[in-house]
Amino acid sequence: MGEYRVTSESQTINNRKKLIEVALPLPEINDASAYDKMPGIGPHPKGIHHWWARLPLPTARAVLFASVVDDPSSHPDKFPTEEAQNTERERLFDIVRELMQKKLHEHPEVYAKARAEMLKHVDGTLPPVLDPFSGGGSIPLEAARLGFDAHAADLNPIAVLLNKCNLELVPRWLDQQPVNPKVRQNVLRKTGWRGAGGLAEDVRYYGRLVRERATEKIGHLYPKVKLPKEYGGRETNVIAWLWARTIQCPNPACSARAPLVRSFWLCRKKPRYMHAKPMLKGKDVSFVICKDGEPEKETTSGKGARCLFCGQTISKAQVREMATRHGVNEVPLAVVADVGRGRIYLPSDAVICPEIDRPEVQEIEQDMTNDRRWFSPPLYGLPRFSDIFTSRQLTAMVTLSDLIKDIHRDVLRDAKEAGLASAGAEDYRKAVITCLSLVFDRCLRFNDALAHWASSNEKVMDVFGLQAIPMAWDFAEANILGDSVGAWNTCSDYVADCIEVIGKSAGNNGKGRQIDAASSWNDPRAFLVSTDPPYYDNIGYAALSDFFYVWLRRTIGNLYPDLFKTILVPKAPELTAAPERFEGNKEKAKEHFESGFRKAFSALREKMDLRFPLTVYYAFKQEDEKAGDDGDSEVSKNGVDRTTGWETLLDALLTSGFQITATWPVRASQKWRMVARGTNALASYIVLACRARPSDALQCTRRDFMNQLKKELPAALKHLQQGNIAPVDLAQAAIGPGMAIFSRYAKVMESSGRPMTVRTALNLINQALDEVLAEQEAEFDADTRWALAWFDQHGVDEGEFGVAETLSRAKNTAVNGLVQAGIISARGGKVRLVKRDELPADWDPTADKRLTVWEATQHLIRALDKQGEIGAAELLSNLGGGLGENARELSYRLYKICERKGWSSEALAYNSLVLVWPELTRLATSQVGKMRQGELEF
Repeated sequence: MGEYRVTSESQTINNRKKLIEVALPLPEINDASAYDKMPGIGPHPKGIHHWWARLPLPTARAVLFASVVDDPSSHPDKFPTEEAQNTERERLFDIVRELMQKKLHEHPEVYAKARAEMLKHVDGTLPPVLDPFSGGGSIPLEAARLGFDAHAADLNPIAVLLNKCNLELVPRWLDQQPVNPKVRQNVLRKTGWRGAGGLAEDVRYYGRLVRERATEKIGHLYPKVKLPKEYGGRETNVIAWLWARTIQCPNPACSARAPLVRSFWLCRKKPRYMHAKPMLKGKDVSFVICKDGEPEKETTSGKGARCLFCGQTISKAQVREMATRHGVNEVPLAVVADVGRGRIYLPSDAVICPEIDRPEVQEIEQDMTNDRRWFSPPLYGLPRFSDIFTSRQLTAMVTLSDLIKDIHRDVLRDAKEAGLASAGAEDYRKAVITCLSLVFDRCLRFNDALAHWASSNEKVMDVFGLQAIPMAWDFAEANILGDSVGAWNTCSDYVADCIEVIGKSAGNNGKGRQIDAASSWNDPRAFLVSTDPPYYDNIGYAALSDFFYVWLRRTIGNLYPDLFKTILVPKAPELTAAPERFEGNKEKAKEHFESGFRKAFSALREKMDLRFPLTVYYAFKQEDEKAGDDGDSEVSKNGVDRTTGWETLLDALLTSGFQITATWPVRASQKWRMVARGTNALASYIVLACRARPSDALQCTRRDFMNQLKKELPAALKHLQQGNIAPVDLAQAAIGPGMAIFSRYAKVMESSGRPMTVRTALNLINQALDEVLAEQEAEFDADTRWALAWFDQHGVDEGEFGVAETLSRAKNTAVNGLVQAGIISARGGKVRLVKRDELPADWDPTADKRLTVWEATQHLIRALDKQGEIGAAELLSNLGGGLGENARELSYRLYKICERKGWSSEALAYNSLVLVWPELTRLATSQVGKMRQGELEF
């Protein structure tokens, strides 16, 4: 164990390596994180309010735990051998695996076990945790659940409000009995309320009261619909009104109002296929419901539009021009009604909507940010937030906002009657009203004129399918007073359920504050810092937050005057490289982001507890719970420049006095392990572990750096491969040990006398990775080494026999032997590799007299493709552990070749094999073994 002195802190610290700096059980973390990002997994803390690119909770809790517990290699006195260290490391992994189970809030004993383990490594006192870019609050929430004193800081008032709910409001009222009279008057329900159940019950009760009063005021705006005779002819509630926006056709001979529809499908659930069929009469259009045939082709796409009346193609530029010049109107498309156990689709004239005077709402009459990456409605003549609501929606939302403000009297009265002291009653009133405002914001997402109808699952979909607010030409208007998706009651019940989930494992020590990450912190303690900072220009958090902010300011601005003191969310100080804030100057935007990052990390270095590494998340590929084509290609789906953002983060860390000690790729995609739908996409997140670099760190030359890379990288990569890093992620993971070498020096000097840049260092690390993988070829048999070289030159294409023979002599093998081994086909003076679909289906490795790693690898991939994991596991069992492990290592090398050559489909095959390897080995040693035991018994 080494010691180093950091003069700025004036303390000597024992630099014990933490688990996160050596190893992590990534497959389990990936699985849990992917599940956490899935929609439809029931009540979850993320459900109290939307946040963009929210960090998965399992990732946050795994990283926090692994940042505190020592790696066994830090205690050679206790664990003197590598075997002993691996055994202890596996015990710690088992705790992480327990932390990764689903619905962990129902298992407080797991949190308690993890907390007890961490306390062993910190002399009985956990450090406070600080997340200076707390956003949606995943890290502070998990910190509080694990028993840390959690501090969440952010400039964004929406983020601060969310963290206050998670860390202050809900924990403040744990085990509180409901104050509403319905519960108080029921003797059987007055006691026994645990966690946040009482607060959640009051949210449901006062939510119902809001809905009752709203029905009295605006119920007439949501009329029932009469069903056809075959459905009984009774009246029933409308689930949603479907609309299509229209623009004036630019064809002078037509000039009709052309409806723009992405898809005329209403339902595409087997066996029900229904669509809206347009009926043209003069220059008017109506729609009827059809069950048979194919629907009309879409009249709008990312490229432009088509007029239903005259058939003219309308370019995107013309669509914008006609929309802004002549306005955008709506025509009814269909009505969706409730028939008990399903939906029925009625023609557009089934319900006559009442005339509604459009209310003027000063707080909502605010312009969206002028950036087409986040907002495209302004391009079509809808510049203000009020423009993206129908008159009925605007009236409903204003009414609900007013009722939430008014109901505080009821809550305060009932709280006092329930026995709360005056100050306590005021605080409880604030908590309930704040929770109702979260219900309101959930309703907003489904009750705007940009939400759309999903024909696949027959429901209204959230406006935030992407990290943007795109234009929608056809949209769904939910019945906010009904009981389906988007209705007030549905949102109220769901948010209440999510509050209960938070309360089941909430910690009591947490704070949410509106503070700049780079500012001074008035807490003298040293923090364990873990944070998920903004990703260059990937997401416009402040701009998108305005969607909620303008309504929250109207509804609860008086309860949080410091948070809602500005008309819109403050944009200038936000750390994002947004050129529009610098008159379109990208360089100034870049400098703002980089200087802000450097300042923030320099400040964090002064605040952090040096016993623990700083952990920072970087997102290479952001995916929300749902993604898709929302009808306007102007909205950026992946605006980040990966190279620029990644280098900026690393450079900010290094120039702020940090050194990188580990990097871990975490996959939060819902389909990260699915071979059939797999991709070679980069990991969702890279987690960096960083330490403060000693102030007396030395300089070195480029040659010294390269020599250290060659010395240390092979063992580090071997360790990563043994941990089953996906080939697609290996280059990212290799940055950890590579940058650990680069960043341990104050400077790496080039021969020119200038310091080496981060970009140059990354390139050299990648070159060293290639060399290490190439050196691993020495472990393979001669036939496999020949196949690797041939594959690199020719892929699966034919080559000259003479070239093959020359190569075979260099690799100490022979062409006829390669044919016998089943690796190549040779005829007519040509040679090529045998393709996987040509391999014999009955191949038995135990009977193969010239068994090669190449052959084993190709057969494993073929078995995985044709027979699934069970078939591949059975083959792996027959191959034996040594040859199987070599096949996995060969996959890394082959993936690297495919990546360099641009052979994406072939690369996918090798990446997929490594991804499922833990499952294959598990099946090979368990299920296959049981099957064989059964055969023996038979």
